[in-house]
Amino acid sequence: MSESPHSSDPRTVSRRRFVLGGAGALVAAAGSGLLLPGTARADQVLTSNSTGTYNGYYYSFWTDDPGSVTMTLGAAGQYSSQWSNTNNWVGGLGWSNGSRRNVTYSGTFNPGSNGYLALYGWTANPLVEYYIVENHGPYNPGSAGQRRGTVNADGGTYTIYESTRTNAPSVEGTKTFQQYWSVRNSKRSSGTINTGTHFDAWEAAGMPMGAFNYYMIMATEGYQSTGSSNITLGGGGDGGTPTTPPPGACSATYRTTNAWNNGFNGEVTITAGNGGVTNWSVPLTLAGNQTIASLWNGTASRNGNVVTVTPAGHNRTLGAGQSTSFGFTVNGPSSPAPSVGSCGAG
Repeated sequence: MSESPHSSDPRTVSRRRFVLGGAGALVAAAGSGLLLPGTARADQVLTSNSTGTYNGYYYSFWTDDPGSVTMTLGAAGQYSSQWSNTNNWVGGLGWSNGSRRNVTYSGTFNPGSNGYLALYGWTANPLVEYYIVENHGPYNPGSAGQRRGTVNADGGTYTIYESTRTNAPSVEGTKTFQQYWSVRNSKRSSGTINTGTHFDAWEAAGMPMGAFNYYMIMATEGYQSTGSSNITLGGGGDGGTPTTPPPGACSATYRTTNAWNNGFNGEVTITAGNGGVTNWSVPLTLAGNQTIASLWNGTASRNGNVVTVTPAGHNRTLGAGQSTSFGFTVNGPSSPAPSVGSCGAG
């Protein structure tokens, strides 16, 4: 569902059928059969839309132009693809749930013209579609969005973009949601991606992440082009070593709990990372026509449109993985929603 040169994205509607129901609700490819744990399968060629697990990895394959593209699943963590004058397709291997992890991959990527190689997934509450783009053709898939800064990660520099999809199909049906992009400035087709570094950079740029209820795959995509790829996930045993937030770190997610004419209630949940956090602090950016009328379970200070919330006392210290929340009432329209900045120790 990228903001690519095409004016519409029919891919989303078809792909949604394979992810409704959240993690674990997988539809196996026809004829895949069941195997005992540890039993490797022979190569399998995909030409029609399907998702499932194969040699220990989650896979997703979608095309709106059957017959023009194939994706071949090989040894554990390996897939290849070939497409010819296809309209739009995307596929790859990974995990049924996203997470903070080091994802190691290697291979070749030849997009022809429009196409990209990216770590791709979704979060819930807030609903976010995210891409860490490692390589792409002449079109930068993030460039249609708003530039939100850069992050130095994984031996290179990535440009961060944010865009909005309005009333668009998604893994949760037709909704309005944000797209987050990290686009690598120096393209590559092999390396290691520390997903947590990108997630933290997005949070710091006021782009809150949600829960990892949906898949994350190392994906190849082609749009109105001809090309090929051959990608292998490797390292860490399962293609990616899970990681945890650094000591003292925390994350913050926002949701609107109630809304009415010219007013709404919001809630922010803070979750401590590895090592816990003391005296957390969360900045909220409000629109110019929004003001906080009341706030509970926290103490607020305001500087322009930015309201910084700190603990009220009883929730000052959180152990590793513990959560707390604060809520507030805003006078003003509920859209746009307040933007939650990076949570950190105060």
